[in-house]
Amino acid sequence: MLVRALKFTGFRNLAPSSLEPGPRFNVFAGNNGQGKTNLLEALYAVCTLRSFRSSRLRDLINIDGEQAYVGARVDRGGLERRYELTINARSRIVRLDNKAVRPIAKYFGDFNVVLFAPEDLLVAKGSPGERRRFLDRAVFTLKPSFLAVAQDFEKVLKSRNVVLRDEQLSSSSKEEMLDVYDQQLASLSAQILWARINYLKNVQERFAGAFESITRSGLPASLSYEATGEVLGVEQFPELPSQQETEASYLAALASSRRADLRRGATNVGPHRDVLRFQLAGQLAGNFASQGQLRAMILAWKTAEMDLLAEVHEDPPALLLDDVSSELDPKRNEYLFDFLRGRKNQCFISTTHPKFVLLSEDRRDFRVENGHIEESSSL
Repeated sequence: MLVRALKFTGFRNLAPSSLEPGPRFNVFAGNNGQGKTNLLEALYAVCTLRSFRSSRLRDLINIDGEQAYVGARVDRGGLERRYELTINARSRIVRLDNKAVRPIAKYFGDFNVVLFAPEDLLVAKGSPGERRRFLDRAVFTLKPSFLAVAQDFEKVLKSRNVVLRDEQLSSSSKEEMLDVYDQQLASLSAQILWARINYLKNVQERFAGAFESITRSGLPASLSYEATGEVLGVEQFPELPSQQETEASYLAALASSRRADLRRGATNVGPHRDVLRFQLAGQLAGNFASQGQLRAMILAWKTAEMDLLAEVHEDPPALLLDDVSSELDPKRNEYLFDFLRGRKNQCFISTTHPKFVLLSEDRRDFRVENGHIEESSSL
């Protein structure tokens, strides 16, 4: 898969322009605040129809504008397709090959990207919420239909919490409404749990192998997942019961937790409370691993994520690398670019200086300044 051309207008601070990236390494250099990350965000948005930095559509539009547009011409297996995203303050318009897309699921599948941002390097030691979002972003990249399920879950969860806190409702009305929301929440929770666990099962072995390749330490890296409500057994990534049985388990757990939820005014059972853990030699990595080992774990995860996508789609995804090299120590920075040279991915790399990108062949360099992008020499 290759992005042959990009076009954007009105997107954050980027000046209206068209861009023809190279087939391998595209390096965008510039000082902080000039628009390098905005460019990667625009590419991510036209692929995934969402931002990796904000949930508000208005944030993606130039401060002086009312609309943003991003278009991408993508070649996969000799077939070119045109992806277009128009963003308004409260809505978006999506077109594929100059046609409206219905259902939206038809937009996804042939255009895939993997994002690697500096904040990802902190995930292994970050909050459970950060790790859940990190996992969900990977699941969505592999299975785009997951996004709609996750969004529906958030809506139902919010509505249930409103009912829990509503002191104006009678007890009987509140119980009736909670019964309805529990049914919906149990179904959506089961779908999210299945998607997460199946993804982790697929990525686990690749993750462990990539970590050993990076560190050559002999220390095993692993992943574990803990679900609230005793929905999962204690063993690592157990065989899930049927989705119907998992839904029934959630329904029972929500019923059992209802009294406590009413006291607290919040739902305490569900995938929004689950915990993904990174482990090193059987210990919690966030507590015992060094900073270098924690960052190597995220490199290993991204390696596994790209390899899984390439296998499932029979085509390597594009990699968006947002100024990560400046955050890595020299040894892991060297590994990163050795790894990239050995893959076939098209790469979009932002950096504060071209010298941080340890690649000398198959690269095309661009200078980003005050939102303007111009092709340049590498040094």
